[in-house]
Amino acid sequence: MKKKSGRIAAVLLSVILCCCSPGKTPSEKLYANFDNDLDILISANDNFLEFVKQKQDSLSLRREFLKLRLLFKKTEAFSEYFTPSTVKLVNGAPLDEIEDEENAVFEPGGLQVIEELVYAAEPADQEELVRQVRKMQVNVKRIKSLWKDIRITDSHIFDAWRLEMFRMITLGISGFDTPASGNTLDEAGVVLASFSEFLDVYKAILPGYARLTSQTKAAADFLKKGKSFDDFDRAAFIKDYINPICREFHQNQKLAAIPFIRDYKLLNGEAVTLFDVDAFDAESLVSNPAFKSTADRVALGRKLFFDPRLSGDGKTSCGSCHQPELAYSDGLKTSKGFARDHVSRNAPTLAYAALQQALFYDLRSPSLEDQAADVIHNKDEMHGSLADIARLLGSDEDYRQYFRKAFPKMDSIRAVYVQNALASFVRSLSPFNSAFDKYMRGDARALTDNQVKGFNLFMGKARCGTCHFMPLFNGTVPPDYQRTESEVLGVTVRADWEHPVLDPDAGRGAHNRFPQWKNSFKTSTIRNITKTSPYMHNGAYASLSEVMDFYNRGGGAGLGLDVPNQTLAPDKLDLSETEIGYVVDFMESLTDQ
Repeated sequence: MKKKSGRIAAVLLSVILCCCSPGKTPSEKLYANFDNDLDILISANDNFLEFVKQKQDSLSLRREFLKLRLLFKKTEAFSEYFTPSTVKLVNGAPLDEIEDEENAVFEPGGLQVIEELVYAAEPADQEELVRQVRKMQVNVKRIKSLWKDIRITDSHIFDAWRLEMFRMITLGISGFDTPASGNTLDEAGVVLASFSEFLDVYKAILPGYARLTSQTKAAADFLKKGKSFDDFDRAAFIKDYINPICREFHQNQKLAAIPFIRDYKLLNGEAVTLFDVDAFDAESLVSNPAFKSTADRVALGRKLFFDPRLSGDGKTSCGSCHQPELAYSDGLKTSKGFARDHVSRNAPTLAYAALQQALFYDLRSPSLEDQAADVIHNKDEMHGSLADIARLLGSDEDYRQYFRKAFPKMDSIRAVYVQNALASFVRSLSPFNSAFDKYMRGDARALTDNQVKGFNLFMGKARCGTCHFMPLFNGTVPPDYQRTESEVLGVTVRADWEHPVLDPDAGRGAHNRFPQWKNSFKTSTIRNITKTSPYMHNGAYASLSEVMDFYNRGGGAGLGLDVPNQTLAPDKLDLSETEIGYVVDFMESLTDQ
C-alpha cells in the first residue's frame, strides 16, 4: 500500500509541474491535466482492489468506494464527452446493455454495479466484487489508452463542460448513478470544483472570469448547506445558481470567440440552459434536409390531421384519438379505432412527441413519418392506404393548393409528402410555456411553494427524475438526449393492489425478443399530464394519485408479482400522502399555458 501511495504522490507532483509549465495553450494544459487525473483514478482503483481483497468491513468498504467515485467524477466531463462508449462500462446503469442491430447483450459493469454490491443488505459477494473491480480497472485503462490518440480543441472543451453542467442537474442530483449511496451532493461539489479548475486554466481569455468563479463558489457553498439527499433544494440550486452560471459561461464563450459545436443534435449546440425555448430542435431528427418543417407544411399537416378521409371508412381522423383540448390524447382507457372497436393501448399525448429518438410505446418506429404511415395502415386504428389517400387528395383542388405551397418542387402528391406534412405538424407541438418553464427562466412566482416541494421530491426522494428526465420529462437521456429508453414497471391490469395481475402486453418484447425487454414500454413525457388521464400504456390507472401509489409500492415486483426483469427498483419509496400530493402539484405545473 505504501508503494502505491508513493505512486499517487508522484502523479500529483506531475500535475503540479504540468500546470506550471510555460508555453502551453489552455487546451494543452487541460489535456495533460486529464491524463494525470486518469493516472490518479487508475492508481486509486488498484488500491481499492487490494482493499476489497482484504475483506474489509462494510463501512470501510463503502468509505473507500465513495472516494473512488469522487475521483471518477473529477474525470467525468472529458470521459463522457470523448470516450462515451467506454465510460458506459465505468459508470453505466446496472442493467444489461442491448445492441438490437447486433443481436447482442452485454452485461453491465463499473461503479454502479459495484455500488449495488457494496451497499447490499447482506455482506458483499467477495468473488463477484473482485471481478467487477477488475473489469472497471480494464476499462479505466482503456480510456487512458484512447486518450493518447484524441486531439481536443477549445470548442470541444467548452462543449464538454456545458454538457457536464447539464448532466449534474439532470442525472447527478437526481441520484441516477448513485441510487444506493445517495452521495450526490459531494459528487456535485467535485464537479463544481473541477469546473473552477477549468476556469482557472482559461482565466486569461475569459472576460467574465471573476464573475464566473464567484458564481461557482456560491453554488458550491449552497451545496454544502444541503443537509441530505432528500432535503436538498434542487429547484433553488438549478434556478438561482446553475442556470446563471450557464448563462455567464455561454456569454464568455462568445466574447472569447470560441466557436460553438454545431453537431445538429436534438439538444441545440448553442443552448444556453436546458430551459430555453429553443434548447431542443426537433428538426435535427429529420434525416432528409428537403423535408424540414415550414409554416406551410405545418398548416397542411394540421389540415390532414383532422381529415377523416385518411381512414379506410372516412370516419376516423388522427384527431379522433389525439384531441387538442386533451393535449392530443383522447381521455379513454384504450382508444377507439377503425370500426369503433377499442385498440389494445391508451393514446399517448402527441405534445412533445417529436423530442424522442423512437416512437410508439414499444419504440418500434424511428421517425414521426414512419409513425404516421404505421397508424394509417394499421387495420385496428385507421385501416387506410397512403397510396389511395395521395390519389384522393390529388383530385381535391383545395388540397392541391396546400401541397403546392408546402412542397413547391413536387410534381404530384405522393405518400411521402402526406407523411412529412403530418410529421411537421406534430413537430410544432412543443411550446415549452408551462409554469415550470417560466420558473426555470427566472420567474420565482410561477410555481407555488407546494409545487417547488413537489419538484424537489420528483427529482429526489420519489426518484421520478431518474426515468422521466428533465426538462423533457420523458425517457430521452440527458445530457445529449441521443437515446430514448424504455422501462419495465410491472404495470397491472387495474389499480388493485390487494389482488394485482400483471398486464400481459409484451410491449417492446413483442418486436424484439430479448427477455430484458418483455413488458418494457417507452417512458412517455409527463408534460401536460393532468390532461392525459387515464395513465400507463393500458390506461389502467385513472388518476395521478393511483400512479404515484403504484410507484410508491415499488411497481409490480413491489406488489409481489414475478417481474424478474423489472427496471424500476422494487423497494418502497415511503412517500407520505402529503408528499405524494406535492409531487402531483408539481406535475400540474407542467401544463402548457
